[in-house]
Amino acid sequence: MHRAAIITLGQINEALHFATVNAAQLAELGFQPLNNRAVCDGLPPEAAKPLRTARIYPADALPLIRAALLLRLAPNGAPATAAPCPPFERKCADDTEGGGTD
Repeated sequence: MHRAAIITLGQINEALHFATVNAAQLAELGFQPLNNRAVCDGLPPEAAKPLRTARIYPADALPLIRAALLLRLAPNGAPATAAPCPPFERKCADDTEGGGTD
């Protein structure tokens, strides 16, 4: 039997990077957690144990959650548009002010 990929509330918050949400906030945005018992049935005990008390959601809901949060955080509900960011440059560990990049 094929099971859908899942993600925990903790993993959602790790993936968001810029904010954290709780289950009540996700419910307000229209995202309900999955039934833990239904997800855990048939899983090996060691895989099911951490999921029994976690809030779990379908993994494919993550992009929808991000989009809903962006709309919620945008001023006046306007669609959020991101300004382009400069490319990331990692500094060398031994660099001092004005040092080069790797």
